[in-house]
Amino acid sequence: MNLFDVISPERVMILESASKAGVLRELTNLLTATGIVANPGELERLILEREALMSTGIGLGIAVPHARIAGLSTSCIAFGISPEGIRDYESIDGSPVRIVAMIITGTQRQREYIELLSSLARLFKDESTRERVLSARTTKELWETLMHEQSGLLA
Repeated sequence: MNLFDVISPERVMILESASKAGVLRELTNLLTATGIVANPGELERLILEREALMSTGIGLGIAVPHARIAGLSTSCIAFGISPEGIRDYESIDGSPVRIVAMIITGTQRQREYIELLSSLARLFKDESTRERVLSARTTKELWETLMHEQSGLLA
């Protein structure tokens, strides 16, 4: 599975909030606005429950909050960047989070979740890729950069 399958231009954004809670809410609202999730309160609750277990700030300025939702028949990612960084994210390496990919899958789609994590890891392992993504100033630029970088992985 590649990122083309689960990200759309409507689900990428330049994040406005400087707090972890605010960013998670922004991405939850984005998934609701694009029709992926019908109940934003449930999604936000699931995301926060997962964060309470352990922060999804995986280091290198990246966070991958995620939830599995009963009855969801597809997987998707809402993607955002925070050029200033989210300092209260509690990332494993202590660095501010600047790239956030919220993964939503159905409860029966664990394999897809693992495949998406793997795709994100391959995409962002290179610092120059992260910097190119973070240099986007509009959602259109962000989308085009993500797709260009993903295409390079598939070549």
